[in-house]
Amino acid sequence: MTSGERPAPSLSPGRRRALRAARSKVLQRLFADEYGSFSQDDPVLRKLLRWEGEDPMANAFGDRLYAEILFRKAEIDSRIEELARGWSLGRLTRIDRNILRLGLCEILFDPGIPFRVSVDEALDLAHQFSEPEAVAFINGILHEAAVRYAPEKGPFSPVSSQMAGKAGKTAGGPPASGGEGSS
Repeated sequence: MTSGERPAPSLSPGRRRALRAARSKVLQRLFADEYGSFSQDDPVLRKLLRWEGEDPMANAFGDRLYAEILFRKAEIDSRIEELARGWSLGRLTRIDRNILRLGLCEILFDPGIPFRVSVDEALDLAHQFSEPEAVAFINGILHEAAVRYAPEKGPFSPVSSQMAGKAGKTAGGPPASGGEGSS
């Protein structure tokens, strides 16, 4: 941080939990979208995701993030395919594909969210919803995306840079399940 910069305001633990819950809901919504289109006002979807009645700031954040991902989906998907060397979108599980969309959207298009926050939140979602082997793959792709396309969000640790290079080169990559990832 240079002498002219001010540190980002710290969020309360309650607000951080609410934003984490909003990200989880966005992920679940993106995942549901993969199976068909739902109306924003669909009562079943609202009940499933409990999209209302919580922290208004977190709800607004979730709505904005979801809309931004949909608006920039083609660009985000193109970046995923570029960074996930040897892995097409169709080979990724639906959950991993959408975790990457969420993380990349924050890294590339939301300058107010620090790189480490975007990656940590995406990895928490991966730990919660995906296979253990996919976590390092997701980490590497998100790190490489930040280094290439959002260098202003650095500095980036050298250890993470090494992981980023390995993520797209590994023969295994994320686990490809026959069920969830099938399109």
